[in-house]
Amino acid sequence: MNTCRFFFSLLLFFSAIASAAAQSKVVELGDFAFDEKSKKMQAIVAVYKYPKQPFEDPSLNGIASKEKAPTFNAILPDLTGVKDTCYAYIYFGGVPKSSPLQGYALVVLANNARGSQPCSLWIDRNFNLDLTDDGPPIAYTYNTGYKDIQLINAQYPEAKYTVRISRFPFNYNSKYLAMLDEFYKESSGSKKFAGAFYSFKEERLNVRAGDYLLGNDSFRIALKDVNCNGLYNEAGIDQVIIGEYKNTTLLDIKVPINSKKGQTYFERNGKHFNIDQIDALGKQLNIAIDQTVEIKNALVVGKKIKKFKFISTAKDGKKIAIRKYRKKPTYIYVWRTGETDFAKDTAALREIQDKYADKVNLVTLNYGETPKELKSFKKRNRINWLIGYSSSKINQNLHIEKFPTGILTKKRLRIKQIGISAVELLNLLHNNTL
Repeated sequence: MNTCRFFFSLLLFFSAIASAAAQSKVVELGDFAFDEKSKKMQAIVAVYKYPKQPFEDPSLNGIASKEKAPTFNAILPDLTGVKDTCYAYIYFGGVPKSSPLQGYALVVLANNARGSQPCSLWIDRNFNLDLTDDGPPIAYTYNTGYKDIQLINAQYPEAKYTVRISRFPFNYNSKYLAMLDEFYKESSGSKKFAGAFYSFKEERLNVRAGDYLLGNDSFRIALKDVNCNGLYNEAGIDQVIIGEYKNTTLLDIKVPINSKKGQTYFERNGKHFNIDQIDALGKQLNIAIDQTVEIKNALVVGKKIKKFKFISTAKDGKKIAIRKYRKKPTYIYVWRTGETDFAKDTAALREIQDKYADKVNLVTLNYGETPKELKSFKKRNRINWLIGYSSSKINQNLHIEKFPTGILTKKRLRIKQIGISAVELLNLLHNNTL
């Protein structure tokens, strides 16, 4: 009988391992998405006035150096009769090593004054500094919304990178444009910056995303082609990004791709996910849940939360240490506007502050809004509880994987409950079971 039990236990053990291995899925990455940090940055394709040849290499842009940037000559298209001739550089990691212009594709523009005549853009797509053999120019009119420009990796022709360019609207923030003008004029070497208004906003479509279905814990996963060369699986360079289900803007939770098997992984809600078989073109990847690995990076009930500081809307620029709230239970609520159940949570938070402020601290941290927007939100809605600003670092310390997330601590900031909503906390307080 004991022998039978032993073999039955072994069977269960190996069945569990087999079950863990069976939870492997292929995720198709058919959508373009944006990571949070890149979305916030307003990158531009800087445009410069064209006086004459030679061109100045952009490699020293933004770098304080006594060195002179290298120069080169290019074969230009027929520019007879055009006005406002300019040039620009589009960043691209797939330029061949034989090209004298590394890391960029040269662009020549004609009629760039943003008038009634369309602006023509010739792009050196084959990276030979000859703009007469790349096909017709792109036409960009005053009412063009955006243009997608696709560049092909010279070494791997199937690898393609797309950059989306668009103009700043005529009524755009003049102070911000002036700030960009000042920066580029000071950091462009001998090149004459045409101005931000005559340059292009740049969106790098280098993040391919898809959704991983796992019941209530479904999420979005993406690959980022960091060096914009059309390849998505380069170890030590490219990244896996984890975000909220169906969301096009992904949280700043990034996993570096590792060439060693089992070393590209992430942890989420008490589960360990291995990533392997990453498609070089970013079309799909394989995820497997490994139930045999001990979770390392997670909040643990009974343990103290990591110390951090945040800035409150009520304290102009002053940082507040979370340990300030260690003398009684504290509810930390990390949120973004417009999320599901936000209205219900807001009503519950108001009642908690009105009726139970003596029993629990409320620390609500917003991620994503600007200080001006958040202060306006607080005033408009007559918020009477503490609102502060979260950050990528705070989100990582608290292991925030979706919004909103509530964390309830006991005295001395020891974690009591993870993932508790404001409504659930209110019910605990109503029932006197906190």
